Amino acid sequence: MIVKKVPSQLPIWPDAVRGGPNVLLRSAFFAGIQSSKRKTLGEQRSPDTEPEGVVIAAQDGQSIKYAGTQLNQYDADVFFEVLHRSRRHPLGNEAMFSGADFLNSIGRSRNNLNYDDLDNSLRRLKRGTVDVSWNINGHRYVFTGSLIDSYTRELDSKLYRISLSPQIKQLFAPASWSVIEWDERMRLKGKPLAQWLHSYFTTHARPYPVTVSFLKDKTGSPTKLLKHFRVELRNALTTIQDAIGWTFEIEDDLVKITRPPTDAQARHLSRVDTRRKAIEDMKKRDKERTILPVRATTNVTERKPEMSSAKDVLGSLFDSRSRKR
Repeated sequence: MIVKKVPSQLPIWPDAVRGGPNVLLRSAFFAGIQSSKRKTLGEQRSPDTEPEGVVIAAQDGQSIKYAGTQLNQYDADVFFEVLHRSRRHPLGNEAMFSGADFLNSIGRSRNNLNYDDLDNSLRRLKRGTVDVSWNINGHRYVFTGSLIDSYTRELDSKLYRISLSPQIKQLFAPASWSVIEWDERMRLKGKPLAQWLHSYFTTHARPYPVTVSFLKDKTGSPTKLLKHFRVELRNALTTIQDAIGWTFEIEDDLVKITRPPTDAQARHLSRVDTRRKAIEDMKKRDKERTILPVRATTNVTERKPEMSSAKDVLGSLFDSRSRKR
């Protein structure tokens, strides 16, 4: 019997959103910096070895090393759109699209400069190499390689052909990825720090407070002084508040974000709340079962003196009859 191997494929998300790996969105991998601030990361120790990646700031339990030209939020736009257009194709197969349509999807007009920017970003995504590992729900996942496996462009027709390695599916392991509201992100176009913050807080169904220094580290900010980053951070959060309606407060260097969950996160939170209530009800019933036998024992103990008293009464009755005889 011949068993056909099912082609590996990315998850299918709705057209209005884009999917992205949490491990990259919660780190400085796609830094919240302007393109002019890019650096070349990694060191090639000898001509016959691959460049050794540098450690990228990431959350606890996650490890990222990267070698190549530093990536920023423009590269994130391009990568998210590549994933989006590849999600209905078996990984390893080519996805084809027109450059004009692609540029329109990432909010850029069709001109030579934007085509050059797109080509350069695709090259960075192909040439850079990343080593990623993370833990989720008791499992450890690893991805090593380039985010784009191959890329070609027909100069005359401006038709692009892109393929992704089947191994990239690891980045979309269960509970390891999130959907990004694309319309919201496009409203923040050209504001890399605001885009980074939007992506980061989107990965949390209920965003928890984080410190200003934590965000400075994870955004990959080149700003040296924390007091200067505070100003940049407040400006970026104000941009988000004005553009999409999220609210924020910064108190004692702790940043608190309030935003509505995505549809998927709302369903997740509903399941979590239902499960939590079920556990609380079960604990309550177990506690009641424990208390009831104790009460029963107490009642029996309390009745002992009554039984003893009855015996005394009966004994007295017999004694009195004996005396009469």
